[in-house]
Amino acid sequence: PHHPPRQHSFPTRRSSDLSNGKRRYFPGANTGRGFIGHFEGIVPPWSEPHYTYVLKGGPGVGKSTLMKKCAAIARANGFTVEEFRCASDPESFDAVRIPQRRLVLLDGTAPHTIDPAMPGIDGETLDLGRFLHKEVFKRRREELFVLAEENRAHYKNAFACLSAAGSLRRAAVSEAARSADLTMIRTFLKEGFTLPKEGTPRILFLTSPTPAGVADFREAQDAENTVYLPGVLGAVFLNEAMKLVQNTQTEIFLHPLTPEAPQCVRIGDTMLCAADDTRSTLNEFLLSPLSDFIPFAMQEAETLTAQAVEELRLCKRTHDAIETIYRPFVDYDHVERETNRLLETLKL
Repeated sequence: PHHPPRQHSFPTRRSSDLSNGKRRYFPGANTGRGFIGHFEGIVPPWSEPHYTYVLKGGPGVGKSTLMKKCAAIARANGFTVEEFRCASDPESFDAVRIPQRRLVLLDGTAPHTIDPAMPGIDGETLDLGRFLHKEVFKRRREELFVLAEENRAHYKNAFACLSAAGSLRRAAVSEAARSADLTMIRTFLKEGFTLPKEGTPRILFLTSPTPAGVADFREAQDAENTVYLPGVLGAVFLNEAMKLVQNTQTEIFLHPLTPEAPQCVRIGDTMLCAADDTRSTLNEFLLSPLSDFIPFAMQEAETLTAQAVEELRLCKRTHDAIETIYRPFVDYDHVERETNRLLETLKL
């Protein structure tokens, strides 16, 4: 029988102080199965209940600006801030969480339409769209419909590319698993790590294809150590790690191409992460040589992802055109007053 090696030299990074007291995530990502959101993971399942301000309103009304302002004030006053970025524009916010205040601000508009479950108890809605001069704005209706249709067409193309890339990556990882000594990997993980408490994992994304490229927030975490698992065998390791922690109070970050599988798994103070390097250094965990299909599939998946990014760039171009139409019809003086009123209420 195979026995796991007592030591293995994984690439490891010792985390420095967290950058400016902020952590960054994607609550939803552009994936091989379309847009997938895990907005329920904004508040960890094991945390105390948070109060959520759900922001509504069309493009350009100031939702992301309001969240950025709250995040900056909270951070300046010593609070830890978790930023949840938008996969359609990683410079924009989908949500902000301030754990010490048990507070969340959240964009509740499509494609992730959200409302408070119990208004006034667990949250409330703040509608910035009511400051839109609707009667004048309606004159641009036809132009907006044309742009929206163009936007949908580019998203359709992007998701077609990501779906094909996901299918290839899925097949490559499955092929690698057939060659791997899964018993050896499972034993290695069980012997090497202490499991967190029983519970429900927090599920989010750390990377996503975006109009600006594949944005990656793996560095913006607070694990004491980050262990990088290279090559397609690293993905096999992570699949087994996810099974190991699936009923614990931990964090699982999904892979955007294959969102049923992990890209990173936290076990205690260590974050196990897929490495970008496609070369494998885990050959002692193999029962047989890896198939030649694997590098082909992984390379093609990378090419398809690059094309998806180009389509997403065109999506953002049309979104920006839509936002340009909205902006002149927003009463930003009222938005500013509403923002200041909220900031006074929050007492950050």
